[in-house]
Amino acid sequence: MTFPRALARYTRGAVNTMTLHFAGHAAFADLEHTGRKSGIVHHAPVRAFRTGETVVVGLNFGRQSDWYRNIKAAGTCRMRLGREQLTLGPPTLVPVEQGVKDIPWLFRFALRHVVRAAECVQLPILDAADPGHPAVVNRPGVSGGPLNSPGRVNR
Repeated sequence: MTFPRALARYTRGAVNTMTLHFAGHAAFADLEHTGRKSGIVHHAPVRAFRTGETVVVGLNFGRQSDWYRNIKAAGTCRMRLGREQLTLGPPTLVPVEQGVKDIPWLFRFALRHVVRAAECVQLPILDAADPGHPAVVNRPGVSGGPLNSPGRVNR
């Protein structure tokens, strides 16, 4: 059982804006996605973990999360995770047991037993850049842009 949708409506706005300040620390990430209907760029704070060439995000509010529906429709999104700015590919839903196997034990425990998430999203990394270092890793055929582009907090 995931968090109730009423809680999701409450966390939008002020709580999400405050949480975005933690992006880059303690597994908090800034997920940038484009609204599937509005076309507006949104930012959602998520707990994300890089496992090799993929990023794993727990679906705390289930498949009805706006950010999940938006990246599923777009097939791509961007994320600031730690010091990296990542361009991510199409999402794949996996059972929580499979998604959490390579993340730290404390977060694995929380997703499975506190949040009781049923699924995780795996996102392949298409492009990665570390703005603190001059060397930028780019993969052919992927265009990027500034992650901190004007946008709205996930509403």
